[in-house]
Amino acid sequence: MFEQLVGKLPVGIAVVDENFNIVYLNDFFLDRLPHDQRNTFKDTPIVEMFSEQGKFIKRRLKSVFVLQHPSFSYWEQRPHIFPFKSSRPITGEETQMFQNMEIIPVKDKNTGQKLACIFLQDVTAQASYFREQQRLSAALKKEHAAQRKLIRKLDSAQSQLIQAEKMASTGQLAAGIAHEINNPIGFVNANLETLSQYASHLIEICDSINEHVEGVSEEAQHFVKNLYEKNHYDLLKDDMQSLIDESTEGLTRVRDIVENLKLFSLDNNDETKDININDIANQLIKLVSTQYPEPTYKLDTPNEKIEYTGHAGMLKQALMNVVVNAAQAIENKGFIKITLADTESAITIKVLDSGIGIPEKNLSRIFEPFFTTKPEGKGQGLGLSVAYTAIEKHGGKITVNSKEGKGTVVTVTLPKNT
Repeated sequence: MFEQLVGKLPVGIAVVDENFNIVYLNDFFLDRLPHDQRNTFKDTPIVEMFSEQGKFIKRRLKSVFVLQHPSFSYWEQRPHIFPFKSSRPITGEETQMFQNMEIIPVKDKNTGQKLACIFLQDVTAQASYFREQQRLSAALKKEHAAQRKLIRKLDSAQSQLIQAEKMASTGQLAAGIAHEINNPIGFVNANLETLSQYASHLIEICDSINEHVEGVSEEAQHFVKNLYEKNHYDLLKDDMQSLIDESTEGLTRVRDIVENLKLFSLDNNDETKDININDIANQLIKLVSTQYPEPTYKLDTPNEKIEYTGHAGMLKQALMNVVVNAAQAIENKGFIKITLADTESAITIKVLDSGIGIPEKNLSRIFEPFFTTKPEGKGQGLGLSVAYTAIEKHGGKITVNSKEGKGTVVTVTLPKNT
């Protein structure tokens, strides 16, 4: 009766041995396996049956067997460990399952065999609700901010409109940047906690070696060998570097995101100065891709340095508005390509996207202030108007060619100062 009850629980339960071979799966797991595997799963390595996440599962299982401590993985850190689907209660629509996983060490009372029990919880509904609440909250904040800015700026000059759009664009990017910072910090902390336990074993090994370093005898060698085996030195050596690498990667991501935001801070003064258009384009890609990671971004430039003398803040804002518009026009996967050209008389910047395009009837109005086809709260209709004004103040031109359903090309031409 107990086994039947465990088998029918609405959570996944899998038991594996120290060789990662599957000992038991309940119905939650079995119902999601291909038919040809449901009767042959026993003694099959779980890291082979679920090979896509096999390396991650193996590391967690090793940690549990060695340290005899539970291991946790939450959907925010790694959403889809096992390739299972989850169906909506009302619509029946199937989506990728969001999962919380806990692994606890257990021992067979009869044989003394060490085992690990994997508990898998389907948290798709909670995750979807949480993500939707985040999205709605962010949208509401943006809408309120947009309304406050609009009321504050309606009677202001064009320079005030530029400032309003700058703050709107920066606010959109800040939401993605905050999200990117939180994720690396989460898994860095988790890894460092595990790493501290590994370090205690290494210290024990090093201290013991120091006490027996002089006059090494056969007995001492045997002692050292047993000490390494007892503390699973091979595992420590194999696993520690992976944890350090992940931690370093997380810290690097945090550093790069903050650094690029600082480099791209918009300049409000009216002074002209020498600008490297290549640097602006690279910083732009790094910043916009933080908020909109789905498209593939590419920069095509003839030289490492393309110099131009102008208002840095205005140009950065104009180009940011163009690239953000391109990113917002792409549904799911797509690409954005920035092409630079440098001639004796002018610098040309082309932003090509594979987005939804602009209907022909709207092409004549896209530079009008407050004209937008975006849903309420998603934009003020100032982006291209601000870009047009900024480029015009430099004596340049901005043109748009678009085909609905195919994509858009925005071309900015900046005449060189003579």
